[in-house]
Amino acid sequence: MRYEKIESSVVRLLKDGKRFLLLTHKEPDGDAIGSVLALSKALEDAGKQCTVVSEEAPPAPYDALPGAERITQSLDGVGPFDAAIVLDCADQRRLGWVGNRVSSIRPWVNIDHHETNTLFGDLNLVRAQASSTAELVYGLIRKGAFPLGLETAENIFAAIQADTGSFRYENTTPRAFRIAAEMVELGVNPWEVNLKVMDVYDVPRLRLLSKTLDTLELHLGGRLAMMTLPARLLQELGAVREDSERFVDFARFVRGVEVAAFVREIGDGKYKFSLRSNNCVNVADVARRFGGGGHARAAGFECKGPLEQLKKNFVDEVSRFLNGRGC
Repeated sequence: MRYEKIESSVVRLLKDGKRFLLLTHKEPDGDAIGSVLALSKALEDAGKQCTVVSEEAPPAPYDALPGAERITQSLDGVGPFDAAIVLDCADQRRLGWVGNRVSSIRPWVNIDHHETNTLFGDLNLVRAQASSTAELVYGLIRKGAFPLGLETAENIFAAIQADTGSFRYENTTPRAFRIAAEMVELGVNPWEVNLKVMDVYDVPRLRLLSKTLDTLELHLGGRLAMMTLPARLLQELGAVREDSERFVDFARFVRGVEVAAFVREIGDGKYKFSLRSNNCVNVADVARRFGGGGHARAAGFECKGPLEQLKKNFVDEVSRFLNGRGC
């Protein structure tokens, strides 16, 4: 089914329904949080009732986005719903415990821009070419003529800004710029948004970055850079998981690097690999080999086992990709 036809079906559902459950993935990022907040606010301003749930509360700095306090970690006493709307989530498993609790709600609307989306919804509004899920949310709001006030506009702007790396990444498109410009015309102040959600570094974050940079390793003739974060460092430095957000970019910044990896211990011999690439490697394809997914330039996966063996397996896989593409 063509994207435009699915979009029309989703708009009709949003117009006809009265009560909606909005969900996003665990460890929510700027696009996830901005998207659920923007869509829920637009629907509420149109007279609908919305409940926004995620496995975890919005992490700093995204907890500063307008309406973030409305995101709850409980489903007690809510419902029934006319639909469950899942935003920015490529795989139902990424919803965590929330996904299991709401599996009986129908229909499920899957709104996302990850190329590895598993199309788990009854309606799958998925466009990998979009800069962000917020871009798709904007399209729904405009097509459905839902209210687009300042709070909604700020969340759309912040989400696009976050997922495009402040309009620097390869997914920065003319449409992303046009939507961002429209949000500014509606009253969004880019500098204020930037201070809220982009350039915010607490002292523990800086100390954590310093320690993490010390772990930098170069492999495959300098084409692969890798950094590692043991879980104990968070407690030692008084930091939290969210403080390591975007650390992987520092490995990507190294001259000559094509693939960057940030390996974070998440407990019980389990690790999360966050991946970035600069030019010729689609890291979503690499992540898929390990059960993960994402975008061509930003992806990730989780795995369990001895760290050195996991790293070796990853290096070997990246080597095959680099050599296969002549990078």
